[in-house]
Amino acid sequence: MIWRSLKFRLFAAAAICIIGALVLYWSVLTQIFEQHVSERLYKELEAHLNQLTTRLEATDKGEITVADTLDNPRFERPFGGLYWQVTTASSEVYSSRSLWDQTIAAPAGQTGTGEISRHRDVKSNTGTLLLVGRTVVIKAGEKDLQVQLIVAMDQNELNTARASFASDVSILVALLALFLFAAMAVQTLIGLRPLSTLRQRVNAISSNRQDVLEGQFPSEVEPLVAELNGLLNERTDMVERARASASDLAHGLKTPLAILSAEGRAIGEAGHDDIAREINLQIGVMNRQIERQLARARARGQQRLVGQGTELKPAIGKLVRAFRQLPRGREITWNEDIAAGLSADIDLMDLEEIAGNILDNARKWADDEVTVSAHARGEGEVVIVVEDNGPGVPKQQTLAISQRGNRMDEEVPGSGLGLAITQDILDIYNGSMAIGNLVPHGLRIEIVLPASGGADG
Repeated sequence: MIWRSLKFRLFAAAAICIIGALVLYWSVLTQIFEQHVSERLYKELEAHLNQLTTRLEATDKGEITVADTLDNPRFERPFGGLYWQVTTASSEVYSSRSLWDQTIAAPAGQTGTGEISRHRDVKSNTGTLLLVGRTVVIKAGEKDLQVQLIVAMDQNELNTARASFASDVSILVALLALFLFAAMAVQTLIGLRPLSTLRQRVNAISSNRQDVLEGQFPSEVEPLVAELNGLLNERTDMVERARASASDLAHGLKTPLAILSAEGRAIGEAGHDDIAREINLQIGVMNRQIERQLARARARGQQRLVGQGTELKPAIGKLVRAFRQLPRGREITWNEDIAAGLSADIDLMDLEEIAGNILDNARKWADDEVTVSAHARGEGEVVIVVEDNGPGVPKQQTLAISQRGNRMDEEVPGSGLGLAITQDILDIYNGSMAIGNLVPHGLRIEIVLPASGGADG
């Protein structure tokens, strides 16, 4: 599943971090921009407020006048976006032409003399405003007149600038995200490359091109390589010890069995035929068991951690040429149909053991023709088929003949172990064997083996 992939996990973790960081970056950058723009706008409003303060006059009757218009013409244009307003203690309101017939409600906190206060998001009939204000005292004849001054502007200017900046930054952030994702992909591929190299080296071991993992690996992977090499060496030693033990056992039993066989013959010569026959029968069983266990030990010794890869055409072709030289071999027509390059995931010696047993049976029982073919089935299997035009096998015996010691005809030379050993070897390689009769007569044996990665058939 995709979420079990190391590459996917690295991509997902990096993507979450990148997206989170870029969103935070976009948010902080936009906030900083807004603070700078709002500060500039407040400074502009404060400059207009100071200008309004210096031009403010009052008559003896307390009427407020502005000596001259403020510098920005927007104060004179109705709803021009810049506004000033003067409010007396008696709630008389004087304002710029831009306010027309509207007034601005003084926000809370607009108290204190001389100090400038700042406000934003002030709601009015003209819209949402950015506002500065102060309370001053001016002379109205002999009296001191306290008035509240307000200068405001449409806050849409700030919002528009912020939205435009955020849009431009979004494009930059998107380009930066693409670059970071590309860099992340390259970093992940480079970081995981040693694992791909490790897989290739393991395949080289499985193909017998090398015995241990060789080459330079990152320090994080070196402990794994060392453990695998230790496992390979331990497995090799264990297999060699097991094969040597099996061989020693077999050779150690041969002499006692030979002695027992001689004793059996002596007993028979003494007139105890029944006892001699039973002894010889049991000796034959023990000999067949030894032969079979040696074959199994050799097969297991050849099996590696992963598949071998043996090309079928040259291996089986060599066997056919050898069988042509055996009794009846020249009397038989041998047909071969095996594509070049077709490979099975099996050791060469085990393939020769399997194919040799089957071809030998075909040589013994065929009338005059044997056909051996091989083809790929799907992407993961190779099928080897041997057919002869002999008498075939009674249906009830097709399963029995692959069991140990069972033979079709005791008069034909052999131990009766060939197909049983073949089945044992197939079990080791996760292969299978099927036996069936041909019409009108003949025998067909089908062997299925895992395909080698090098098979192109």
